[in-house]
Amino acid sequence: MNAPERIDAEQSTTGLKTVKTTCRICLCFCGLDVVTDGKKIIRILPDKENPNDWRDFCLKGGSANALRDHPKRLTSPMKRVGDKYVEVSYEQAIREIAAQLNDIRKKHGANAIATYIGNPGQSSTQGAAFQAGFTAALGSTSNYTVGSVDQNSFNLVAEQIYGSEMALLNPDVDHAKCMLLIGMNPAVSYVGWMYQVPEGWNRILAAQEKGADLIMVDPRETPSTRKAKTHVKIRPGEDWAFLLGLIKVIFERGWENKQDCADASGVDTIKAIASEASLQYLSDRCNIAVAQIEDIARRFSQAETGVCVANTGVSMNRNGTLGEWLSHVLNLICGRTDRKGGRFYNPGIFKNTMQLLNKMAPASSLRSRIGGYKMIYGGFPIATLPDEINTPGEGQVKALIINAGNPVACGADGARMAAALQKLDLLIGIDFFQRESLQHAHWLIPGTHFLERDDFFTILGSLFERPFAQLAQAAITPREGIHHEWEFFRDLSVEMGIPFMGIKGINPVIRASRWVARVTGNPRLAFNPRWIWALLVKTASCLKWKDLVNKPSGYFYAEKSYGHFRAALQTPDGKIQAAPDMFVQILKQRLTEPLPQTNTDFPLQLVSQRHISMMNSWLVETVKRNDRRGDIVEINPTDANARNIVDSQDVLVSSRVSTLKVTARVTEAVPPGIVSMDHGWGSRLFDPKGGSAPEIQGVNRNQLVAADELDELTGVPNLTGTCVNLRAA
Repeated sequence: MNAPERIDAEQSTTGLKTVKTTCRICLCFCGLDVVTDGKKIIRILPDKENPNDWRDFCLKGGSANALRDHPKRLTSPMKRVGDKYVEVSYEQAIREIAAQLNDIRKKHGANAIATYIGNPGQSSTQGAAFQAGFTAALGSTSNYTVGSVDQNSFNLVAEQIYGSEMALLNPDVDHAKCMLLIGMNPAVSYVGWMYQVPEGWNRILAAQEKGADLIMVDPRETPSTRKAKTHVKIRPGEDWAFLLGLIKVIFERGWENKQDCADASGVDTIKAIASEASLQYLSDRCNIAVAQIEDIARRFSQAETGVCVANTGVSMNRNGTLGEWLSHVLNLICGRTDRKGGRFYNPGIFKNTMQLLNKMAPASSLRSRIGGYKMIYGGFPIATLPDEINTPGEGQVKALIINAGNPVACGADGARMAAALQKLDLLIGIDFFQRESLQHAHWLIPGTHFLERDDFFTILGSLFERPFAQLAQAAITPREGIHHEWEFFRDLSVEMGIPFMGIKGINPVIRASRWVARVTGNPRLAFNPRWIWALLVKTASCLKWKDLVNKPSGYFYAEKSYGHFRAALQTPDGKIQAAPDMFVQILKQRLTEPLPQTNTDFPLQLVSQRHISMMNSWLVETVKRNDRRGDIVEINPTDANARNIVDSQDVLVSSRVSTLKVTARVTEAVPPGIVSMDHGWGSRLFDPKGGSAPEIQGVNRNQLVAADELDELTGVPNLTGTCVNLRAA
């Protein structure tokens, strides 16, 4: 019996229905078969008819209903009255919030109203787009995104060297004869971060079985490094020095791809900087022997094909942008860009996705009021938000809307962030729960579960390694009383009297469409995201809307191919810009610095990891785990012995900004001088309805990270490499 027959039989005998959709927790976008009785989700299985990906299906997607049906999930708007919360209607919430925001805007200007969007918010193509429509209507540029925790370096590098913040290049792991993977753990996190390689880890291992050279660069041992031919144990935060060392050796030995170097702008600048740099100095900075740098340079450049990928472990420190940039330079000079077996570009569903994005959301030249940081991917660094709240003057943030985010938990020095949020005149949270960042929120607005909404990845179509399209359908209607986030932002704009999306005359159209929807009983007649998706598909894409609707598991609309990237570049001269001035100046500055010295008060460096059941701080409330996590610090036996620390002992981990009590795990998996803690834990879960005591699991390791140790180019905090010390509790 085939799958449709099984579904039909199940529906006829049990009343259950199976909906084909997509998981939207991480960038694997696994196909799902969601079985529901219309009110509850009965079970979630992989959709094996999804041609793009279902084999990465994991516990996160399989237990997604636990989040939807959590007893403390918000199910209606709640207004803070004194020290308690009371449930109100959406109409009342939108009316009163609109009045409060208009009052703040009138007194302090539009930039006094800020927004922040977290991972779950960004995974909603509906909510994220309509939040952007609201901020455009408002005229505020006080926008913050979770990307400023780990992603800003990627977007800035893409904009500077390729001309678009969303220049997405996929690693071609099937055809790469040498893979240099830096700061990633694909055995746990899979192969995806602004690119997607379905079943990527298994494909990497399959390529290795056929002779591919796998080199993993990571400060600590992981399930991924154990499979590599070579594990390079690098000093945290010094990836740039390792990469520049490789580049130097390649130029000196004449191993570069001369044609690709000639076709790009700025390669001579890179070559000159590399030639003047001391290889021994670079070796000492990254703690990798000169002989190993020379060996890896030879293996990578001389392989028939190859790909270098820098991931979040590279980006989350004060040198993250330099590391990300030089990984692209390495690929370029070795002929690994826009090539089979290297990093290649999928144009996506539009003729030129990068060009379209630049027209819809061009990169901004704006700088933050505090710190002067460049706006990246539509937002400023979250690390600067406390100062933006605390510092008087034009543009001081007075109100904040947090859309499915938890900046107290995910950003640096959460205690400082929490104290600042408490000073706001108005704090509005849109989320599943009242989390740590919403402890003092004036309004709590329910968020929708990804299984309760449709999503369609338009601009992110380039993320897929093979041209793929799917309209991810809602598997079940939202819990009773919950409106979609996009409805909240749409209706709030109309109530405030500001033109949604900044389009004059659109608000009357929205009002009229809502009236028609009410009269006819057809909610889809009200202005909604499908209007925009259908318009984009019909006017600018290579797809047909009916195909998206009629192929619920998605489909490949073209074959995987190579050589599209250079023609799509959005740089002024149409060439790859290998040496943007802002990067060159910081690189030259780094090369004049003395070698890193051990901090005598805090001589250990903190790195992080996560487990397959977690997605940052998103799923901590529902995660199923078989072992203790969230309150463990891993330490090498040498460092433990020097401190008279034994396994399973309670210890204090201290930095210059905070101290946490955790339990020591003594292990050879971390080298001397390094300690490791899981991230994503330590955020309280409040109970605004019942008033029960907050729940908490683990500790927030980011409390140890200072908010003033930032990548000067992007404002990303030093989450990988913060100096700490341990002592017995």
